[in-house]
Amino acid sequence: MPGKPVRKLVAAALCAAAFVAVTLSRDTGPSAADPPATPPGAGPAFVLEPYLQFATRTSIVVMCETDRPTSCVVEYGPTFPPERTVEVQTPGTLHEVTLDGLQPNAKYFYRVVCSADGKKLEGKYLTFSTAVGPADAFSFTVIGDTQKNPAVTGKIAKLMWDRRPHFVLHMGDVVDNGPDKREWVHELFWPCRDLFARVPVYPCIGNHEKNHEHYYRYFSLPKPEYHYSYRYGNAEFFVLDTNKSPKPGDGQYEWLDKVLGASDARWKFCYHHHPCYTSDSDDYGDTYKGHSKLGDAKARPLIALYEKHKVDVAMNGHIHLYERTWPVREGRVDPKGVVYLTTGGGGGKLEDFDPVPAFFRNQGRVDYHFCQFTVHGGTLECKAFDQEGRLFDSFSLRKD
Repeated sequence: MPGKPVRKLVAAALCAAAFVAVTLSRDTGPSAADPPATPPGAGPAFVLEPYLQFATRTSIVVMCETDRPTSCVVEYGPTFPPERTVEVQTPGTLHEVTLDGLQPNAKYFYRVVCSADGKKLEGKYLTFSTAVGPADAFSFTVIGDTQKNPAVTGKIAKLMWDRRPHFVLHMGDVVDNGPDKREWVHELFWPCRDLFARVPVYPCIGNHEKNHEHYYRYFSLPKPEYHYSYRYGNAEFFVLDTNKSPKPGDGQYEWLDKVLGASDARWKFCYHHHPCYTSDSDDYGDTYKGHSKLGDAKARPLIALYEKHKVDVAMNGHIHLYERTWPVREGRVDPKGVVYLTTGGGGGKLEDFDPVPAFFRNQGRVDYHFCQFTVHGGTLECKAFDQEGRLFDSFSLRKD
């Protein structure tokens, strides 16, 4: 039967050709993770769709970027359709508009309208809420290391949005290569567009941002931006840049000592990119052949301040997995210590743990994930969810 081998060879060749065609289309064509292309001759288009920054009890920042210089109007108000406006007449591509005089803990509608050459670009009607007061309940989600994996980043962002947080914390390495604008557009803001359009994100800077201008342009943060603090509800958040050495005598360390000491918040959270405590396998020593340094040398001086000022939770990314410590104080487990939380599961290539558990390790998981905190009065709860939305860890803290 000489025809059968020939037919098999032809079929195999056709399959191979089809595979190559599909592979090329995947490598060169647009994907679901990419913004749609602007048709030739069309009006202005969004490079970054409207997104939110830095909510306070009476204000919020609305940002967007367009593909050409445009004027910009933000329509906003507590009723639909919104009746108030703020107009930016000076043409530009990156717009940053502060809405002031808002009511605390209130829902608002908003829309961005940009214009150029007689043509309008009308954004969707969206919502935001101002920050809550000290007696109000609130929640926030936490993600880290959204690097070079927009499909997973988008999946995690949708799961976070499904849980309707008041705001989002990002533990740094928001992109894989800070100078690459395409990564900011296609691998961070586009997959997170629905989440960032309705809840503000408060980031810290990681090593992969490379201290590039894009970080400071695309996030609206208090000066000097690489470190800052903010109040939300009955909590205060302190954000640091551990690419710079925050050791005694340095500016960040002295600033943190001062602001932590002055804080009267019931709950104190600190976060930065690098870990004070970690039992990962190879970032701080090859644990299969030797010992771990247990954390980042630049971050570890902060432990003294966290213990001195009774910080409740210190969070970081950098290690691409989830790890929660027992409360730690003076180098040992202590109920009066600080809980350290590594949450680097936003998309970067996953890592692994030391084969021998460290003294501080309570829970750990190697998977893409995010965390959600809920806070009310003297009760704090944290839940960790995997990329399918399944709960895999939780803990709570209580204060009188």
